[in-house]
Amino acid sequence: MVIDLHGVYYVTFGVIMVLGLYMMSQYIGVKRLSEGTKAMSELAASIRSGSMVFTKGTFRVILIVAAVLAAIISFAIELGAGAAFLLGLTMTTISVIVGMSVATYANVRACATAKKGVEDNLKDSQICARTVNVTIKASQICGIIVQSTSLLGLTITTMLSQDSPLIPNAHGIIPLVARLTAYSIGWSIVAMFCRVAGGIFTKAADIGADLIGKVFMHFAEDDPRNPAVKADFVGDNVNDVAANQADLGESFTATPVTTIITAITLYGNDNPAMLVAAISYPFMLALSGLISAAIGLFYASHAKESDKPEKQINASMYIAAAGTLIASLAISYFVFRKIGTPADFRFGWLSTFLSTLCGVISGVSVGLIAEHFTSLEGKWAVSVSEMAKRGSALCASQSQAAGWISCLPEMLVVGIFSYASSIIAGPYGRSVMALGMLAFVAQAIGVDAFGPISDNAGGIAESCHLDPRVRVITDKNDSAGNMTAAIGKGFAISSAFAVVVSQTQTYVRAYGGDSLNFMDDKVSIGLTIGVGLCALFCGLLALYTLIAADEMAAECRRQFKDPDVVSGKKLPDSNKCINIARVNGMKKMIWPVSIAVGSTLAVGFGLGPESMGGMLVGATYIGVPLAIFFSNAGGLADNAKKRFEANLVAGLTKDMPEYISAHDAAVVGDTMGDWMKDVVAVSIDIFIKIMGTLALMLAPMFAQYQLLPF
Repeated sequence: MVIDLHGVYYVTFGVIMVLGLYMMSQYIGVKRLSEGTKAMSELAASIRSGSMVFTKGTFRVILIVAAVLAAIISFAIELGAGAAFLLGLTMTTISVIVGMSVATYANVRACATAKKGVEDNLKDSQICARTVNVTIKASQICGIIVQSTSLLGLTITTMLSQDSPLIPNAHGIIPLVARLTAYSIGWSIVAMFCRVAGGIFTKAADIGADLIGKVFMHFAEDDPRNPAVKADFVGDNVNDVAANQADLGESFTATPVTTIITAITLYGNDNPAMLVAAISYPFMLALSGLISAAIGLFYASHAKESDKPEKQINASMYIAAAGTLIASLAISYFVFRKIGTPADFRFGWLSTFLSTLCGVISGVSVGLIAEHFTSLEGKWAVSVSEMAKRGSALCASQSQAAGWISCLPEMLVVGIFSYASSIIAGPYGRSVMALGMLAFVAQAIGVDAFGPISDNAGGIAESCHLDPRVRVITDKNDSAGNMTAAIGKGFAISSAFAVVVSQTQTYVRAYGGDSLNFMDDKVSIGLTIGVGLCALFCGLLALYTLIAADEMAAECRRQFKDPDVVSGKKLPDSNKCINIARVNGMKKMIWPVSIAVGSTLAVGFGLGPESMGGMLVGATYIGVPLAIFFSNAGGLADNAKKRFEANLVAGLTKDMPEYISAHDAAVVGDTMGDWMKDVVAVSIDIFIKIMGTLALMLAPMFAQYQLLPF
């Protein structure tokens, strides 16, 4: 049958074109702002150059791998799927390059805005608002470009495949399904490479800079005498901007793809009207979420005074969520009202809206839970900073205990609403719930990029010896950015759970099964392998990061043996530190992708589709709580450290010996949290989704070409 969605396609192209013009105007507006002093401009240019050099090197490796994978997909699975895979990779690349370019121009301008406000003797609340406005005007581009390119590529893939009949090829694979999953895998491959390479880069620099610069030398944050500082600045962009964009973009892309494939699996050629409606809905919902996110971010970038930047950020989230829900209600009415909905749509046309509502509520709830456990002024950060007075071991352990505790509420929220959406609208409702969580992902990415831009702005202020008030303002923004980063990670991780659970249900149908029986030995061995793979994956990423950090620390110690570097008479050799981070990141990034792809192929073709299903369940149900733990424990440790640097710890001031020892303990705790939140936590969800999406594509082949006869 022909799936005619031309009206949806034209509206999508039109909205993306309008938003493209809007982003261009915002980018031009940011570029017109002053960069401050010559020293500030030169440092910003150096950060920009280092970020782009690393990113280009990463993508050179990605292109080689992509060419091989595209050839395999084209000739072994389906010809058009190879092109769709390359389209997904291209769209990710565009969004990453544009977003990082914007961020590296915005950091110095945010710093210069704060500097100008201090020089004009404005109130802190006025300076903060102006700085936040500049930062969000830039960071919103990072979010809008990701969701726009993802939708654009998805629209092109579906449009070019709409005349293909929903008839399996010789391998039992439906061409449209192969192309959609390949498009999603294109995003996933880039996200994994960027996450691992960028994570190792930035955390090697961050840990090395903190352990030697702060604990050993007792330098201030971002002291220009520290040779690892500039590498840390670069790392903020390659990981906290570029990799975050790829990560959340990959998470978003997987949700409409899964929803569409679920619709094809459920309704196929049997219910044409329902199939068209079920494919139209995710496009229209995601487009409405994009528009709502843009409105929320626009509102957040126009405050006049602000004592707490997080209020602006939260306002943008509520606006985006409300707009998405209003649009969902209208879309559900117009798309599903006139057709006969299936029996498992318990509330008729209203079922899709209610499933979307479940997703939005669970997404916002997960964000609020993450905020509760990681907020700078929250009770957990207070508790961990107080524990730092008793030593680094207790400080680090306290943050990890809080991370474990945070797992249950987040898992419960997603589990309960996922179950509710399944009751409301069956398997399709569960997919829609996952899409609802990320329908306004542009807002999450936009406020996520707010943090690293603010962090770089503070680093530029410190390195260029600006008035201390400037750093106070940028640090306030940075602490709000840490909270938004934890929320963004929560969205990505929790949505991964919802997506892969939905993918697993659809996967079982795709290979011809009814359900997974966990008493079956085939399923249980797959479950065991999935759990073990997640543990291996986490351990390897931690090991790679710590090896790189140790090498970075050794280089910092070597340079600090020069008294002229310590006194500031001689500039440190920052390029050596950047090169250490770059080489380690590039060398190790291939292994996680190899494990995810290789294990899926080995288990699927070796042990069969049932074992592959068990592996997906095992990886999901151990990986998601691990990711939540690592993310929240690491974010909490970071903000506990920042409480010292913001003079928020009761009874201690910077001139007291007790402050120095407690602050050192908090820094040590933060270095443990660094690799947890910014390398491991953010990579697990991609790891799981690569396996889930690839398995969904190859499900019929696993059943047809199982190698082992048992």
